[in-house]
Amino acid sequence: MRPNAERSVPHPDHDLQDLLSRLADGDRAAFPPAFTLLWPVTRAFARSFLRDEGGAEDAAQQALVRVFLRAAEFDASRPALPWVLGVVANECRTLRRKAQRRREGPLEEADARPDPGASPEESATGRDLERAALAALDGLPAPDVEAILAHIGAAGRPDLPPATFRKRLERALKRLRRAWSERHGTL
Repeated sequence: MRPNAERSVPHPDHDLQDLLSRLADGDRAAFPPAFTLLWPVTRAFARSFLRDEGGAEDAAQQALVRVFLRAAEFDASRPALPWVLGVVANECRTLRRKAQRRREGPLEEADARPDPGASPEESATGRDLERAALAALDGLPAPDVEAILAHIGAAGRPDLPPATFRKRLERALKRLRRAWSERHGTL
């Protein structure tokens, strides 16, 4: 084997050291190969740290942004990979702290949460409509009110044949529409 043969085989640690030194010196051409070399390493390290694929991608991306922004601070006399992995570890810790502060859970839990409800404006409008409907119902005969309440499920159905009940309901709804129009103008 030739003595120079060992040097012709690329070594990731030496390449990274060289690329970060070049970036520290302002050589922008070193960016694409540095990214290509660092992306799989930082993503795998973040995944092992966080055990979450989405979070690992976020942490690795943010860490690489920091590495490239702070490349001028890189000390070429020290190994490059531990410096980069230290930045990734810090990003993972930051991401973990943010998630704990927000107390994030899996998306399934977020989807299972109840709806916060109507806004105050919607609640007030609903109360106003309910009062207006009750006022219109108050002016109807008792059999009409009974048929309408049975129809909406607020009362039991009267003991009538189905066709009779449907006809009574039809007439009750017609009288309710008329009462509503007289009070509020439209329906």
